[in-house]
Amino acid sequence: MYTEKDKGLINKAADCADRLSVALQAMVSADDLLLGEMAAGLLNDARILNNKLERIRYLVTQGAENKG
Repeated sequence: MYTEKDKGLINKAADCADRLSVALQAMVSADDLLLGEMAAGLLNDARILNNKLERIRYLVTQGAENKG
């Protein structure tokens, strides 16, 4: 089973990935075109990571609710 520490770690990771996606989305509109292009390239990877972490968070919280 997942400990409170494990749940805290996944929540922290998922929250950070979400903030990264938001920051990269803002960077896409940077004044420097190269910077914007690099951010756009990273944004897809960040969104994929964010989605995976959100799925893990859901499984961890749903598993806890279904077991309890």
